[in-house]
Amino acid sequence: MARDALHQPAAGVPFVLPIGRPHTRPIYVDPAVQALLNVPRLSTQPLPVLGKHRFEVFDHTEHDRDALTDGAAGIAVAVAQALTDLNLEPDHRPTILWNDEVDADRLLGQTLLFADHVCVPDRVFAALIDDRDDDAIHEAIAEQRRLRPLIEAGVIVPVPEALGIAARVDAVNAMTQRDLQRRDLTDWIRSQLIVEGPTAREAMFISAIDDLDSRQMWLLSRRTVFDEDPHGRGTFTSRLLGTYDPAHDYEPWKQQNLDKAVGWHLGRANERLIAGEVFTADYLTTSPFQARLLARKGALPDQPIHAAVWADIPILPTADPATLARAAAEEEAVEDLRQKVRNALRGARDLGTGADALTGLGEDLAHASRQLQRTVRTERRWKVIAPALTGLGAIALGAAGGLPAIASGVLGAAGGLVPYFADRANRRRNAAYLFYLANRTR
Repeated sequence: MARDALHQPAAGVPFVLPIGRPHTRPIYVDPAVQALLNVPRLSTQPLPVLGKHRFEVFDHTEHDRDALTDGAAGIAVAVAQALTDLNLEPDHRPTILWNDEVDADRLLGQTLLFADHVCVPDRVFAALIDDRDDDAIHEAIAEQRRLRPLIEAGVIVPVPEALGIAARVDAVNAMTQRDLQRRDLTDWIRSQLIVEGPTAREAMFISAIDDLDSRQMWLLSRRTVFDEDPHGRGTFTSRLLGTYDPAHDYEPWKQQNLDKAVGWHLGRANERLIAGEVFTADYLTTSPFQARLLARKGALPDQPIHAAVWADIPILPTADPATLARAAAEEEAVEDLRQKVRNALRGARDLGTGADALTGLGEDLAHASRQLQRTVRTERRWKVIAPALTGLGAIALGAAGGLPAIASGVLGAAGGLVPYFADRANRRRNAAYLFYLANRTR
C-alpha cells in the first residue's frame, strides 16, 4: 500500500491550494497513452486470437521490458478496437460486462455465465504505463496466466482502462464537475466516509463504508520551506512523516482531505462508467457503496444480471478458470442457463428481489446437478459396463463362428451403448450440466 500511495507520476505532483469545497483535479493523460489513441486502425482480430497472441508476447518478451511494452501496447489497442467492432454486429450484440473490483473468474461464475465477455483491467498494460517495478509486472503477468484458459477463449478480456479513459477524458472531467455541483450527492458521499488519524506520524486514512477500493492516505507537512533561485524560480520543500502534536489543530486538514476524498470517489465512478462506454460494456459494480453512489447519480446500469452480484450462487463462483472455460464452451447449456436467468428475473422489482430470485435458481440448479451426478454414475454402470460386458461375451462366442459372428457381436456391443450417448447429449443441453461440470472438479 505504501509503495502505491507514494508513487509519483512522471510529470510530478501539482501544487493545489484548498478551495473549501469538494473538488478534484482534471485527469492527467500520460503522453504514451495519448499516442496510442492515434495509432492507425488495423484489421480487427477476434478476441480469442488476441488472447492467444497475448501469451505468445509474454512467452517471448517477459524478460525484455521494451519488447514487452511494445507488445502489450499493440494488444491493448487491438482489444479496444475488437470490442468496439463487436458492438456493430447487426445480428447479435453480445452481452459485455466490465468490472475492476474482484477476480474475473469469480465474477464470471457469480453472474452465471450470463455475459459473452467480461472485461477486467489489463494490469500488465497498467504496470508498464505507470513504470512500475519488475515485481509488479511479473505479478500482473502471473495473474493473467492463471486466467489463461478464459482469456484464450475470449471470455475474459483484459482491457486498457487508461486508454478508455483517455479516449473520452473531457467527458469524464465534465461529468465529475457536474456531480460536484450537486450538494445532495457530495453531502451523501461525505456521510459515508470513515476517517482514521491523524496517526503518530501525521498520516490520515479515509475509506468509504462497504467499499472495495483501497483506503486513501494523506501525509501532513507542517514544515514547508520556500526557496527562490537566482533565476526567480521558486521551490517548495516539505518534510513528511512528522510527529503527532496534540496541541496542533488538525481539523482544517481533515476537512480538506474529506473534500478531496469526495471528489476522488466521484471522479473514479465516472472513470469506470466512461471506460465501460468506450469498451461497449456495462459497468457491473460489486461494491455496495459504489452501487448506492451510482443509484444516487442516476447512473446504475440497466443490466438485470447486476442482481447476481448480491445473490448466493453456489459452485460456479469457486470453479477454476479451466473448468469455467470448458463450461462456457457448452453453448446449448449456457443458452439454457441464460434463459433460466431471464425467466427468474422477469418479475424482479429491484436488485434485492432479483438477488433472491437468482439465489433460488442457483440452489435449484445445484440440486439438479447433484441428481445428475448420481444419474451419471448409475448410467455408467448399467448402460456402459453391462452392455460392454455382454458385447464382449458375444464377441468371444462369435469367435468360434468366424468373422461374421464377430462382426455381429461388435455391432451388438456398439448398439447397446447408443442409448447412453443419446442421454449424455441431452444432458449437455441442460443448465444443470454446467454446475455438474464445476462440481465434478472440486
